[in-house]
Amino acid sequence: MDIPVLDFADFAHGSQAQQDAFCQKLHASLSTLGFVKIRNHSIPDETLDEVFEWVSRPFQPLQDNMFMAQSKKFFDLPLEDKLQAAHPVQANPHRGWSCVGQEKLSVIRQGKAVFDLKESFDQGPQCDPLYPNIFPPPTTLPHFRPFMERFYESCQTLHLHLLTAIALSFSLPPTFFTARCSRNSSELRLNHYPPATCAADLSALADGSMMRISSHTDFGTVTLLFQDGVGGLEVEDQDRSGVYIPVLPTVRSGSGDGNGGGKRGRVGRELIVNVGDCLQRWTNDRLRSANHRVTLPVGMKMKGGSCAGSGSGSGSGGAAGGSSNGGTFHTHEVPRRYSVAYFGKPDREALVGAIPELVRDGEQVKYGGTMTAWEYNQSRLLQTY
Repeated sequence: MDIPVLDFADFAHGSQAQQDAFCQKLHASLSTLGFVKIRNHSIPDETLDEVFEWVSRPFQPLQDNMFMAQSKKFFDLPLEDKLQAAHPVQANPHRGWSCVGQEKLSVIRQGKAVFDLKESFDQGPQCDPLYPNIFPPPTTLPHFRPFMERFYESCQTLHLHLLTAIALSFSLPPTFFTARCSRNSSELRLNHYPPATCAADLSALADGSMMRISSHTDFGTVTLLFQDGVGGLEVEDQDRSGVYIPVLPTVRSGSGDGNGGGKRGRVGRELIVNVGDCLQRWTNDRLRSANHRVTLPVGMKMKGGSCAGSGSGSGSGGAAGGSSNGGTFHTHEVPRRYSVAYFGKPDREALVGAIPELVRDGEQVKYGGTMTAWEYNQSRLLQTY
């Protein structure tokens, strides 16, 4: 099953008929899969290239932004420098750098901790009196903070545009959802999944005792996700529990096969959008947040779920330099992976029960009470640290 790809230009610049068609296709994909891909959105290619240059080791020459060639990228900083922007040991404030294994998302769904091979950096809005951002000092990483603050605002604008389209897909006023997100408590996250090279880690990734990120849903309204060309993202089929669908990366040009074969390419132009828990609650399950995870890239999985090069199993893709999807990779290493996620959130004081206008006649209200978005977010977040 493929994730549908929609053209955002139809909504932003199209005729009324094109806008209506976009909204209905968006609704159809989010109501059946909880996921959709969007192309021709409002964030330029150059900006996406730049944000990935900040988080990753260079994989293409810099042109327009040559000052960055002199800057160390965030995840390449020495440990002592990353510790200058360290996330607290506890869940709050949910800001700054989390080391590998610090966050344990598997606890929410499975009730037990599965080791996640991932480090991350979290930021919120610029002026948050409750939880100020934790950035490395400018002497450590010049220009990083102002760029990330600008990128955050670009994502928030796109987040609100998508909520407008979702409201229109329900034949509701365009500000129906955005009015509940006017104070902006959304979060931006940079993710780095380090390479796995030892046989024990490869086997653990193959059998699920270790993940790059465990199966989970997101807490907010919708999530905007950009990923590199490595692959490994999977979404659970909402009609078949435990069945996961690969969300293959789109590689725009340059190296990388776009099939999750392990090679890194330029940042894909397509945006991945998925439903969060608060939107599911508001819509009384008419839109559902889908479980998703990051595991081995498709091209590194062998028949029977084992990992090519891990020393276990046999089947297609096991030969050195080969892949079941036709890509090439080193079979004794799961390559590093980078992604950037913007978690759209409601206002902290917004209620997250089912909204009456979205409860159909004769339908049971599944989410009542007076729980706020802040209370819901905390109930999930406090389990993960």
